[in-house]
Amino acid sequence: MQIKRVKIIFKINRPHLTFDMLKVLQVHDIPVLSMEVYSNVIYLKLPEIASEIYEAVYEEWENVYGFDHIEEIGVMSFEEKDIEIKSVLNLISEGVVLLSKNGTIEYVNKLAREYLVTIKDGEAITAHISDTELDELISTADKTIKNKICQIQGRNFLLNADKLFSEENIFIGYLVTLKEIGEPDFSTKSYITFDEIVGKSESLINAVEMAKLFANADASILLLGESGTGKEMFARAIHSYSRPNEKFMGINCAAIPEELLESELFGYEKGAFTGAKSSGKMGIFEACSGGSIFLDEIGELNYHLQAKLLRVIQEGKIRRLGSNREIDVNTRVISATNRNLLKLIEEGRFRLDLFYRLNTFSVEIPPLRARMEDLDILTHYFLEKMRKRYNRTSITFSEAAKNMLRNYSWPGNIRELQNVLERAVVLSNNGDVLPKHIKFDHDEVGIEQESGSLKDAVENFEKQYIKKVLKESNSIRGAAKKLHTTHTLLINRMKKYSIDKM
Repeated sequence: MQIKRVKIIFKINRPHLTFDMLKVLQVHDIPVLSMEVYSNVIYLKLPEIASEIYEAVYEEWENVYGFDHIEEIGVMSFEEKDIEIKSVLNLISEGVVLLSKNGTIEYVNKLAREYLVTIKDGEAITAHISDTELDELISTADKTIKNKICQIQGRNFLLNADKLFSEENIFIGYLVTLKEIGEPDFSTKSYITFDEIVGKSESLINAVEMAKLFANADASILLLGESGTGKEMFARAIHSYSRPNEKFMGINCAAIPEELLESELFGYEKGAFTGAKSSGKMGIFEACSGGSIFLDEIGELNYHLQAKLLRVIQEGKIRRLGSNREIDVNTRVISATNRNLLKLIEEGRFRLDLFYRLNTFSVEIPPLRARMEDLDILTHYFLEKMRKRYNRTSITFSEAAKNMLRNYSWPGNIRELQNVLERAVVLSNNGDVLPKHIKFDHDEVGIEQESGSLKDAVENFEKQYIKKVLKESNSIRGAAKKLHTTHTLLINRMKKYSIDKM
């Protein structure tokens, strides 16, 4: 069946306007395949109509009070949103599964289909992931699942699951994510050199020169900077510059459950705990001896592991879980944080003696907003990589799209820029990027909004302000105190707006 999609725009919003428009279609015996109605806009999906009938319909629509004009469109509004959402979800480096209220599968992204080979829409998720906590979440329990280790077809994954709520805080289903936990990927290859850290700003050049100077020393190096500024790139470049033929391993201290992190760092003997390999396992410090280990988000390390890390740095010795034998290691520690470690020390959450050991040398990596002269260089660099990845002959940015990038404050820094550019390239299809293809990771907090109701504007401001205060706070309770509200009320607001917990 041939399909026609139209967008009808009105000058005013009045009662019975939609009824009057549909009455014209009824007179001409034209069925409506799909419809979306907004305050001043109607989207209609219709079967292909003979041109003379369409002209007659159009003339009658013009006489409806409040009618402005009509446009033929390629996709309905909901179809466009669906395409955009699925394009973005397929870029995520985790498997994503959306479930209905009763736990049946409604959408699976590309990576999740690779993990769950036989998965089908409409099936129960428990047919593919057998996990007691997931069963409880879907059946009765009002809770979330955070970093639960589960096994699927012989492979280990970190399982996260949460309930989804509409803007009116109505429960609509579940979001499940899967991140594979493989064996640590140790490599002697030079991943990144300082030449690959792109930019010409004075603040960046100073940071690179400082990092080169410190790289040849054996002492620990602490990288400071906001999330997304490229701290891991600096860590890999430091390693390549000073120990190119030795092993390197990066690990995010916040992304791995505490009970798993200790065994990853220090290893374990056979029988050390339930589920341990019968042969035991070598830890990252032992495996990377002679090379470098990068500990990202070091401020999230628990106090017990801080003490063990301090001993490794001071004495160059580790002890596997379940063993009383000490093993000598010579692993240089490069750590990074976007937290204020001195404030954490004041609060008793970070060891002062460990801070001194980690902070022998420190490098401050500037945020993107402090080096905006590098924006065009970085944009060109990333677009060239994406042009090759997506097999595009060229990718062009309209001047309006470029101005959107220049006028944004980039709270997510280089990582956000890369995400924004990749989304724009995917959404543009033909390689011509327009303002409508630019979707920022963070909405700016402010009063400039697209047209909409006062309720929408107030809710958008509330959402962005909560995200801003959470980012500036050390805990949800701390954020609630700053907002002069209760911890429970803030949790409910975070659920309503789907804001990730800290």
